[in-house]
Amino acid sequence: MPKPTPSQTVGPFFARELLWKDGGGVLFPGRGDRITLTGRVFDGNGAPIYDALFETWQADAVGKFPSGDDGSRPYGYGRVSTDSDGRYAVETVMPGSFTGPGGERYAPQISVAIFARGLLKGLRTRVFLAPLELIKDDPLARAIGDPDRLRTLIAARDAGDPKIYRWDVRLRGAGEAVFIEF
Repeated sequence: MPKPTPSQTVGPFFARELLWKDGGGVLFPGRGDRITLTGRVFDGNGAPIYDALFETWQADAVGKFPSGDDGSRPYGYGRVSTDSDGRYAVETVMPGSFTGPGGERYAPQISVAIFARGLLKGLRTRVFLAPLELIKDDPLARAIGDPDRLRTLIAARDAGDPKIYRWDVRLRGAGEAVFIEF
């Protein structure tokens, strides 16, 4: 009887080809309050994922999304890899609220995509940079509804440094972040 072929996973290949110098420093042409979004990425067993690719995209301080149409690295976009303890850090500006195409108002937030070994598709979500009571009217917050699930998408402001926001992401299991299908 033949032996089964061992399973294979995707990656890790991110650090070699997909990262760029200063990918954790999100650029904007205008001004705004600089903040750092930091945290850890965990798997379903609670173990840190040490080589995930963590991408961000966001509006600027006044709620405008930059285009990057000139072919250069687009403003408002960041990309980092998690370290050996699953940590990431992205320095950026505090995004402003913005209005969607249908006139709906969105709370300050950063769109996130996470790619990791074993995932065939990236996971997409958003992290809110405001407390639960201030995001309740955001379209995504209304769609989620359940406050406990919604809390998985809220970054906590550091008590010692108000310019640091901490957001740990659990890919599965208890406290799993809400992910968005596209």
